[in-house]
Amino acid sequence: MEFEIVYPHVKKHSIAMLIIRRVFGLLFLAAAAVCLTVNLVLGGKWWSVIVLWSLYMVWSLVLQAPLVERNLISQGVKLAVMTVILLVLIDWLLVPGWAGFVVPIVAYGALIVLAVLFFVNVSKQRHNVMPLILLTVLVAVGSALALFVFSETRWPMIVLASTAAVLLVATAFTLRSRLISELVKRFHIK
Repeated sequence: MEFEIVYPHVKKHSIAMLIIRRVFGLLFLAAAAVCLTVNLVLGGKWWSVIVLWSLYMVWSLVLQAPLVERNLISQGVKLAVMTVILLVLIDWLLVPGWAGFVVPIVAYGALIVLAVLFFVNVSKQRHNVMPLILLTVLVAVGSALALFVFSETRWPMIVLASTAAVLLVATAFTLRSRLISELVKRFHIK
């Protein structure tokens, strides 16, 4: 019995990229240590957590090449989630009170951009739809909780919930049986 290898071969990175990644890794670690030390010495608000998260965002989005799901939609979902986390951290640690209004607007914009990227070329992007669906379900559940449990009824949350619901319906209608096959592929148990 012979096995057919269907996975693409892993491309070896150039020496220059490895050197750049190592240099920036060391610079980022040094910057993180300096920021944390300065914040601990001076005290006050925990701004260093925001700097650490921002450094991690740059590292993860720019310098670290993902091995799995290396496509525009997956990277867009990653950027959207990390940006929302950064905004929530800024709200909690530095200037509280505005995230309930701003975060839904940013999440709404991210959903719209990702939906456009998906629906422009559905036939090619249908294999990349799972991160978008998972993000949309997460946003729909989160906004439903905010609306019905926490009574957060400002217009950005209502628009976000509506957008997530419409995007889920549009994706299910567009993909139909392909969506079920993608779900089976993603969550198989064999």
